[in-house]
Amino acid sequence: MVELTQRTASLGDLKGVWGLLKQVAADIPFELESEAAQESVLSELMVCCTSGLSPVVIGEDKEIVGAALVRRDDFQWGFRNGAAVQMSYAEIAPAYRDQGVLRAFVDAVQKRKVPVFVRVRSSNQFGLADGFKELGFTLDAAAANDSGDLYKWQPSPVA
Repeated sequence: MVELTQRTASLGDLKGVWGLLKQVAADIPFELESEAAQESVLSELMVCCTSGLSPVVIGEDKEIVGAALVRRDDFQWGFRNGAAVQMSYAEIAPAYRDQGVLRAFVDAVQKRKVPVFVRVRSSNQFGLADGFKELGFTLDAAAANDSGDLYKWQPSPVA
């Protein structure tokens, strides 16, 4: 079995996360052709890498082979004073997709015991919608276009 290490992302990981994202962009899919699109994605990556909430997986070669890019959910935080987080991207290198990396990411985020939101495009090639459903997420809002259906995980109430 391949030895994988999980840790929290930092700004120093931006280059490795960006490289992995470009590698799997067709599977997610999203557009990286224009400079404006790249700037938008890089801005989101920077926020997530500095949030203290984003787990990354490091392979045996010390390269980033997976990243769950997580940040505070701006709507919940700004309008409801809530502690919810949003998983912007979940990217896993093709060679590591069937090794429990997604479950490890979700476990790391769920340990915070706050609601987690994630958008999954219908054109996503990873099968993430089914993967998130298996991990306890429910459909919160269906999208009218390919902007992505919104899924939510809610922690159990404390007794």
